Amino acid sequence: PLLHGPPAAVPRGQLSGPASFRRRCPSRPSGASASASSSPPAPPRQPSPSPPPGCPMHAAAAPPPAPPPAVVAAKLPAAATGSCPMRGGGALAVGAADEAGGASSSCSSSGATPPEEVLDPRNMMPVFSQTPARDQTVPLSKEREVSSIPKADEAGNWVYPSPQQFYHALLRRNKEAEADVMGAVVYAHNVTNERTWNQILEWEQPYRRVCPTPKLLRFVGRSEELSHGAWWTSKFSYLGKPFDRHDWFVDRCGLKTVRYVIDYYDDPKATEDGLEITIDTRPALDSLAAAADRCRRPVWQLQRVWGAFFGR
Repeated sequence: PLLHGPPAAVPRGQLSGPASFRRRCPSRPSGASASASSSPPAPPRQPSPSPPPGCPMHAAAAPPPAPPPAVVAAKLPAAATGSCPMRGGGALAVGAADEAGGASSSCSSSGATPPEEVLDPRNMMPVFSQTPARDQTVPLSKEREVSSIPKADEAGNWVYPSPQQFYHALLRRNKEAEADVMGAVVYAHNVTNERTWNQILEWEQPYRRVCPTPKLLRFVGRSEELSHGAWWTSKFSYLGKPFDRHDWFVDRCGLKTVRYVIDYYDDPKATEDGLEITIDTRPALDSLAAAADRCRRPVWQLQRVWGAFFGR
C-alpha cells in the first residue's frame, strides 16, 4: 500500500473565518477597525498564560514525518560474508536449501543485503534465488550437482550451487559476472572443491580405522587473512599471494573436530583437470596432534617446497 505523507497545509482563506479567528486568538487585536475613536483607549490586555490550542501562531512546530521503511532500509550497509574458492564468489553449497533451490534470498544485482536475510551458519551464506536477476539477459541452468563431501550434521552430501545461484552470489559481492560463462565457472568451482576434499582425505588416512568416513561440518572464507604458509609463499615463490583462503572444519566421527587451512593459488604451471589452480591443504597448527600429522608426511613437505619454487 502507498504510504501517505503529512496532511497538506490548509489555505488561510479556508480557516473558520475572521470573526472566529479573532475570537479564538487573544494575542491578535480585538475590534473591527484600526481607525481612531473618541472613546478612551482600553487598557492593554494581559497575555493569556496558556494560549488556546487553536491559535496557529502559538502552535509548536510539528515533528517531520518518519521516512518510509524503504528509505530506512536503503541506508543500511550491506553485510559482509564469507567467500568461496572461485575468487570470492558463491559458496560450496548454497545454504540449507533443497536441490530444487529452496526459498528465495531476495538478492538483487545491487549487491545489498536485505536486513531480514538469514545466513546459514555452516557457510555464512544465504539461500540464493533460482529466479533470474534484475538485469540478466541470458537464461541460466537451475540444476545443482551433489558433491562427494558428506555433511556432518545431517544425512546426505553437500550440494553445489546452480549456475543461476552462483550468478546471484557474484552479484551480491559486487563481482564481475558474465551470465554466459556461468556454466564454466561453476564447473571450475566444483572441481576445485572436490580436489580440496580429496586432499583432506589423504590427511585423514592414518585415522581410517577409528573414523572411516570423516565429514565436513562447516567452512569459513578468510580471503583477507594470509596464513603463515601463504606469507612465506608470497615472499619467496612465483605463486605470490593466494586468491582465496578457506578453513574447513572436519568431524572425525564425533571423536574430534579438525581444522584444515586451504590456500588457493593462480598457477600457470598447474595442469590438473585443465585448471591453472594450485591447492595447498594441511591441518592447522593449533594442536600437537596436527603438528605430528605434518611430521608423518615428510614427502608432502618436500613436494610443497619444490612446488613453491618450480611448480607441481
